[in-house]
Amino acid sequence: MLRLVKKHWTVLCVGLVVFRIRLLLRVWSLPRVLVALSPARVTQARNDSVMDDVTYYVDRWLQLFPYNEKGNCFPRSLALYWFARRSGYPVLFHCGVRKEVSNLDGHAWLTLDRQPFHETGQQWQCFTVTFSYPSDPVAGGRQDSALPRQKNRTSMS
Repeated sequence: MLRLVKKHWTVLCVGLVVFRIRLLLRVWSLPRVLVALSPARVTQARNDSVMDDVTYYVDRWLQLFPYNEKGNCFPRSLALYWFARRSGYPVLFHCGVRKEVSNLDGHAWLTLDRQPFHETGQQWQCFTVTFSYPSDPVAGGRQDSALPRQKNRTSMS
């Protein structure tokens, strides 16, 4: 019984975080939203199985209530950022762009120790990082240098 209650509590918390992120993005800039999502202190110990569950529920919420027709990577990454930072994972949030045939495409993802964190697939490697939060102290504090530059697999001409 306790396990079922915990599961439903997690589902509810994930839904509330996704909803809160959508509201904040309507009124605040991305840096301000990220500051609001950053915890003052870690409230839980790292637990990979809990993060797996949270990731699953975030993905399900965003399937039921998609952010936009192009994808859910932006609110997904912000929601996972919120849960991961509170659970002791010092993840970095990244936004990137790549050139497509007639326009630019964007993507958002998280990294932990310069490796993708709960990222589905390898598409993040095709994007040039344009914004990272928080800044990477190893990279000299530059916002755009949290990841080594990936060679763009699309033509930039």
